Amino acid sequence: MKVVVSSYDGDQPIYNTRFLAFATHYGFQPWACRPHRPQTKGKVERPFQYVAGNLLNGRTFTSLAHLNEMTACWLAEVADVHIHRETKRRPIDLYEEEKPYLLALPAQPYDTARVLYRTADPEGHVAWLQNFYSVPWQRIGELLPVRVTENELIVYGPDIKEIARHELFPSGITGQKHSLPAHSPGRDLQQKRELLKQRFAEFGPDGILFFDELLRTRHHGKDEAARVLRLLTVYRREDLARSLERAVRYRAFSWSAVERIVAAQAKPRSGMESLAIEAQEHLDEILQQTPLGPRSTAEYQPLLEGLANRDEDEEDDDPHEPVA
Repeated sequence: MKVVVSSYDGDQPIYNTRFLAFATHYGFQPWACRPHRPQTKGKVERPFQYVAGNLLNGRTFTSLAHLNEMTACWLAEVADVHIHRETKRRPIDLYEEEKPYLLALPAQPYDTARVLYRTADPEGHVAWLQNFYSVPWQRIGELLPVRVTENELIVYGPDIKEIARHELFPSGITGQKHSLPAHSPGRDLQQKRELLKQRFAEFGPDGILFFDELLRTRHHGKDEAARVLRLLTVYRREDLARSLERAVRYRAFSWSAVERIVAAQAKPRSGMESLAIEAQEHLDEILQQTPLGPRSTAEYQPLLEGLANRDEDEEDDDPHEPVA
C-alpha cells in the first residue's frame, strides 16, 4: 500500500514518511512483505476475514460509536474467549501472559491532524474548504502553518506558537467566515494604514510609492490597496512586483490598473502550485536562518550494519517457509 511503502529502491522498501512517524510514535518496527509473495501475508490477513464474517456479517450500525460498542461486546464475549485454532488456547489467556512484556501506549494518541500553510488574506482570514477563519490582523499577508483536526482549525505564527483556534464549519457549508473580535484592529485606522504600508514596503521603493500615491489620489485608497494585495493569492509575488513597478512608471495608481497589467504580463498559478511555492519559500527561509553543517559519515555506520544483518537473516530463511 502507498500509505505504507511509497516505492522500492531495488528490493529495499522506501517507507511512507507519515507511516514512519506513526511507527515511531507507537514504538514498533515495520517489516514490508515482498510484492507478489502472498504466502508471506496469509497469516496476518486471515483475522480480517474472521472479523468480517463473524462481527460484521449480517449486522448494521447506526454510528461509529455504535460500531465501537458492539465490537467491545463481541471481543469480550466471542473473540477473546473462543479456543484459537492454531494455539489451542483462549486469546484472553495468552494476552494475560504477554501483557507484562508489552509496551505501554503513549500518553497522547498519534496526531492525525492535517498540516498545511495558508497566507492570511488582506481581510485577516485563512481559507479552508471554501470557508474563512480569522487570524490576528498583524499577520495579514504572512504565510502561516495551519493544523486541521476533526473538529478544529488551529493557526500558528512563524515561531510555531498558537495564534488562533476555530471550530470547523460543518461539512457541506461553504462561503462562511468565522471572525473573532480579538483579531480585529478595531477602529484604529492609523494602525490599518501602517500595516498596509508595511506589506507594500516588501515590494521595495516602487511598492511604497504606489501605496502613498494610491491613498493620495483615490477616495477608497485603503480598500484598493487591500485588493491589490489579494492578487497574491492568484499571481506570484515577483509578477505583482513587476506590475507595481510598471504602474509607478506610467503613474497608474489604481487597483484596476495593476489588475490589468498583471493579467497581461503574468499567468495565474493553480491553487496547488501556489501552496507548493509558498511552502518552499517558507522552508528556504528557515534553512537560511539555521544552516545545516555536513554530517559525519560515522553516523551512517549503524545503518549499514543493520542492513548487513538483515540480509544475512534473509539468506538463512527458507524462501518457501510462510512468514507471519
